Amino acid sequence: MSALTDRISSWVAGRGSRPKLPRDAEHEPLRGWRAWRVVDGRDGPTLASWWCSTLWPTRRELEAGCFMHGHRPAAHHICGIHAFEARKDALAYAHTDPGSSIFARALLGIAIGRVSGWGRVVRHTHGWRSQYAYPFDLYLVAGGRALARSLADRYAVETVVQPLP
Repeated sequence: MSALTDRISSWVAGRGSRPKLPRDAEHEPLRGWRAWRVVDGRDGPTLASWWCSTLWPTRRELEAGCFMHGHRPAAHHICGIHAFEARKDALAYAHTDPGSSIFARALLGIAIGRVSGWGRVVRHTHGWRSQYAYPFDLYLVAGGRALARSLADRYAVETVVQPLP
């Protein structure tokens, strides 16, 4: 058994002090906005980060990774999974050109949506960067209903077709 499990067992039995949860487990996930490119992945349509072409796994969290700081975002760096506080900022971001990438894949659509982020979180002026994240809901701003249904099935999140104004 782990030390935390031992402490919880002692506390439940009335023999110990109340256990402290790991710092990352003390807070509810944050909810923010982001933009994704929808690309042709190995198993079907896949969400890809706008600039770095990270493919978002289906039905499990994405974990941040940095060659300098590992999986936990650092306050003095740009690492972590980015999210905006406001929808308008994610929409503005979706209008920026991600340029070409060595990881270029066929572009199927563009999505914006809310994302849940947790673990180590670093706040910044327009949002936050987290250690872990998963899409909460998606708005397909470029792409059709069939693509929306496929994303909804693959990521198990509500997905709505909503073209940009």
